[in-house]
Formats: sequence, structure tokens, C-alpha cells
Amino acid sequence: MVRKHILVVDNEPELLDLVELHLVQSDLRVTRADSGMAALKHLSETAFDLVILDIMMDGMDGFAVLERIRGGAMEMPVILLSAKHEVDSKIHGLGIGADDYVTKPFSPSELVARVLAHLRRAYKTVPIEQVMSYTFGNLTLNPAAQLLYKEKQVISLSATETKILLALMKRPNQTIAKIRLFEEVWGHSNYDENSINVYMNFLRKKIEEDPRNPRYIQTVWGVGYLLAGDPI
Repeated sequence: MVRKHILVVDNEPELLDLVELHLVQSDLRVTRADSGMAALKHLSETAFDLVILDIMMDGMDGFAVLERIRGGAMEMPVILLSAKHEVDSKIHGLGIGADDYVTKPFSPSELVARVLAHLRRAYKTVPIEQVMSYTFGNLTLNPAAQLLYKEKQVISLSATETKILLALMKRPNQTIAKIRLFEEVWGHSNYDENSINVYMNFLRKKIEEDPRNPRYIQTVWGVGYLLAGDPI
């Protein structure tokens, strides 16, 4: 079996050593880059299965690299690393195409768990539920195409938005706990409530007429979310 190939981008040699050690111990191949430009050179020459990308780097920062990755239609998962704790930084990273966000300092074992979870999600055989269409009221979701049809409107979704909406549409009018939704969508148990909240905001902005007064994706305070409405 071919080992998955990970690109790790960071300007701290000690951190690169630490991350590489733990990834290699998990039977993953690792290529290192100490700058944004070096990362882009590797990406132009080699196909990677996942990228771990530091935000705060001299010259070209991680956000700029991520925009080049997504602008070049490279679809591998990207995990951002940053010492930044601000919510706005995380929202921006997820909004331009990151799949996950880890704040320094972090546990190497947690990072590896997230890497393995994203690899399982990205490269597993597509289940039958991903090729089916789901309809609830005036919403129809095509998970394979990552498209939502709302009456005559076609709404393009990210992979994570699609997984969240699919989980809700499989259980309409049923409350799903935030932690259960996170584990189902992200594929690991290192619960991050902020990621759930950020993506719910993304979805509501795309789906709802008034995101602050949602019709479809309802919050059940202290519990989780439900997709509300009449199925007919």
C-alpha cells in the first residue's frame, strides 16, 4: 500500500522536526518546506495527499499559499497551524478553503489524529449516500456535486458544508447534538465547537433569506441543531 504523502510548511525548524517525527511514526511520508514559496515549488512538482500549513511566515504567509492552492484547483485537505487565537483569523482561513485549524501550542498526537481523520474522509470509497440526492421541502442536496437546489436557485457548497447539511437532511426535524455532528462531519473526537459555529454561519448565509432569523437551520440552545420545516 502506498503511504500517504504530507507536505508540512513552517518556518520553525524545531516544529518541523517534531511534526515530521510523529507523522513518520504513523507511517506517513513527509516533505518539509520552510517558506510559502518553497511550499508552492513542492506543490508544482509533487502530488500531496494533505498539507499542514503555518499561517505566520515571512514573505508569503499561509493564507496566500492556501489561496494559491485552491485557486489552482488542488483539492487535498489543508490543515492550518497558527499561534493566532483570534476567531476572525480562523473564520478567514476556513472561508478561503482550509479544512481544519490547529492553534499553537498543540499536541502532536492530536495533530496526527486530525491528519489521519482527514485522510480517511478524503480518500475513502464514496458511500452510496454520497451519490444519492436528498430532498426536504424545497431543498434538494446533491452531495457528490456539492450542490444545493433551493427552488430555482443553485447553491455551491464546500465539502464540509455538504457533510453538515447531509447529516441534517438525513434526520429532518430531529435535534443533533453539536458534538455528535462534529464527530460525524470531521471524523474525529477532538471536539471544536467553534468550527461547528463557523460553518453553520457559512451555511446560513448561503441558504437563509435572513441568516439572523433562520428558517431552515434552527439552533436548539444548549443542545445542537435541527433542519426545520415541512417535508411536503
